[in-house]
This record gives sequence, structure tokens and C-alpha cells, in this order.
Amino acid sequence: MARRVIAQTTSALLHASAVALAAWSGSAVQRAAPAARPRSITVFAVPREDPAAPPGLNPIDGDDQLPPRRGGRSSTVALPTFVVNIEKIGDRASLLFPFVTPGLSLEHFAIVPPDESRELFHDPFAPAHAHAKDTRRLPPLTMSDAALQALVDRSWSRRDRWTPFQEVLKIADSHNPDAGRLPDLLHAYQRQDGLQPYVDASIRDPRLWTELGLAADHVEFIGFISRFASQHPNTRASTELLFLLDQLAQANLDALVTLLDSDPTEALGWTREANHDAFELIVDLRRHYAQQLGRKGLTTTKTLAEYYGKVRLGILMGIVRTTPNGYRANDARFLIGSIHWRNGDTGDALRAWRAMTRDPRDAYTSSIGRILDAIAQTGTDRGDVDSRETMRILTLQVNAVLRAEHGRWIMFSLDRLQQFGFHFDSF
Repeated sequence: MARRVIAQTTSALLHASAVALAAWSGSAVQRAAPAARPRSITVFAVPREDPAAPPGLNPIDGDDQLPPRRGGRSSTVALPTFVVNIEKIGDRASLLFPFVTPGLSLEHFAIVPPDESRELFHDPFAPAHAHAKDTRRLPPLTMSDAALQALVDRSWSRRDRWTPFQEVLKIADSHNPDAGRLPDLLHAYQRQDGLQPYVDASIRDPRLWTELGLAADHVEFIGFISRFASQHPNTRASTELLFLLDQLAQANLDALVTLLDSDPTEALGWTREANHDAFELIVDLRRHYAQQLGRKGLTTTKTLAEYYGKVRLGILMGIVRTTPNGYRANDARFLIGSIHWRNGDTGDALRAWRAMTRDPRDAYTSSIGRILDAIAQTGTDRGDVDSRETMRILTLQVNAVLRAEHGRWIMFSLDRLQQFGFHFDSF
């Protein structure tokens, strides 16, 4: 039975920037003295236009906000398998899909290109936490394998991620981001507790409300990751959190597609019967985001996936640029190449993959090795594909690698879900 569920679940589950403003004026006074005085420049700092912008995100456009709902009779929806509290979803209605509106501000994650970073004017109006900390005073995290795994298990959740993540967050804020086991803990969290498959059961309501509830927490995770990465740039812990940010983007896309694909009248009968206000909330959310996406030209699932793919590329290329001593850079390049490959950008995919090296410590080490072998065997390690037959062979091999990697994730997810008494279609 589980195998049949697996076969039905390989759906499209895996499926920037605010610069500190400064105005300056300068004047150079040339005197009759033999040696000219150095030029004098007076710098004036201009406060941010919107200091209330959510951490890690672009400022919110007033036209993009969904008016708050008033007069709701109940904040819960009783579904056949669980009761969902929709209050948080309603409160964050305008920030459920922050990757697309208002969008990520990658400078707030300390992953802008080095040449741009050096040219950025320091913003004295930035909050104190935006400045890097001296991490040498933070103690390294000491934790046994068993204790680390126990913490990761305690942090697992099917429907609510932010609340059980608080223990990990407190540890991250109080320990060295490079020395000790903090990077291991964050790696285990994002690999074991991050992306999960969500598949419809007999009705759509449970999946939609679950994914919207998770999406309502994404703005909190984004804020934490941006704060941590700006305080601890170029550290292994920040690298792990950036991989988590990449996973959040994938999950956020899945939730948005589920919302847009769910005609309330046809798919949400349970919700309509249980709580009409909740039903109307879904109607408002679909109308609102359809309008927002329409303004951006994101009117199909394909264009939406391509947009999120570009967001992910910004994150992953930032990892390659900033991760210390190449830590997990191969994993980032593997994912970069995979995004380009699925978009049909063969040349970009090969350029990303050719830069990979074999390192058994990488999370995708098996797939990385197979991709490198396929590139070498087809002779595409020296340039772009130069013949149709070469492309055919390479396509077969690469697609097999990507399918196998997805299959490994599906099987791991099945085991992980069963450990906590869930299946792909239970929430």
C-alpha cells in the first residue's frame, strides 16, 4: 500500500534587492599652495524608507496588502482528521507567500556578490542586530549524536514548524556558528524536518489548510535566517540556514500552487460546511494573490515555478560565494544545476555541475559523483553539448540521477513520517 502511495506522490513538490540609500555631496577646493589639499567629501545618511519592512524582505507595498478580516465568528475549522486554527493564516494573509510578494531582499542575508558588498554604504539606521557579531566569545555546541538526534526529533512537526523550532533557535543564538556541532544540528534539522510530502487524501481541505498554516510561518523563519546570517556571515551555520531558506522557497511554491489550484466551490466542501468565514477567507486569498501574480505576469504554474526557481538560484549562488572554505558548495552547485536542467538551460546546468568536486561529506555526494561521471563519459566536461546523440545520452543519464535523488527523498520521507505516525496523505 505504501508503495502505491509513493507512486502517487511524485508531484511537483520540489518544484532582489534593497540597497542602503545614501545622498552625498562633495566639494574640492584648489588652493594656490604647491600641493593641493585632498578632496573633502561630506556624507549624509538617509534613513530607510520603510523601517517596518519585515526582516529579510522588501518593503511592503500598500497596494499588496489584503485588508484584515473582521467579524469572524470562529477561528477554527473542524476537519475529519483534525481541527485547524485559521487565526494566524488570516492575520498574515498578506505575507503568506513572501518569496513573491513583497519578495526577498538578499542583501539582508549577507550573500550579495563581494564586489557589490564592498560598495554598499553602511546604513547607520539599520537595527543593531544587522551588524556582524564577534563569534569568538560564543561557546561551541557540545552534543552527542543521540542528544542531537533527540532534539531534531522533538523539533519535527507535520503542521506547525515555528513553535517546535524555538529550541533549535535558542541554541543557534547562543553557540559558535563554526566551531562545535551547531552546523551539524542545523544540517540535521533541514534534512530531516524540512521538506515533507503533502498529498491529497479523499478531500482537499486538510492539505490546503496545512500548507497555508506552514506558509504563515515562513515570514518568521525568513526573519530569523536573515538576522542570523547578517550577524554571522561566512559561517557554516549560516550556510546550513541558507539551505533551509532554499527549502522554504520550495514549500512556499507548493502551498501557493495548492491554493491557486483549489476552487473553493468544488474542492472545499468540508470547510464550507464547518466554517463559512474560513471558506470566504480562502476565496479572498485566491482572488488577492491571483491579482498580485497577474501584475507580475505570473499567470501560469510554469511562470510561477520559473520565478521561484530564480529566487532559489539567488540563494544558492549566494551560498557558493560566501560559504567558508567551500563548505557544502558542491551541494549548492548540484541544486543550481538541477534547477537549470529542469528549465531546459543545459549550458548553465553543465557549467554549474562541472565546478563540482567529489567530497564524501556532501549531502548529495552520490548524485554529484554520478553527474560528474555522466559528464565525463559523454565528453561534455570540456564544453557545451555539441551533438544530438551526445545530448540524448547525457539526458538519459542525468534524468536517471535526478529521479533517483528524488526517489531517495521520497523513501526517507516515508520512513520519517511513519516514525511519527503519519503518511503522505495524513496531516
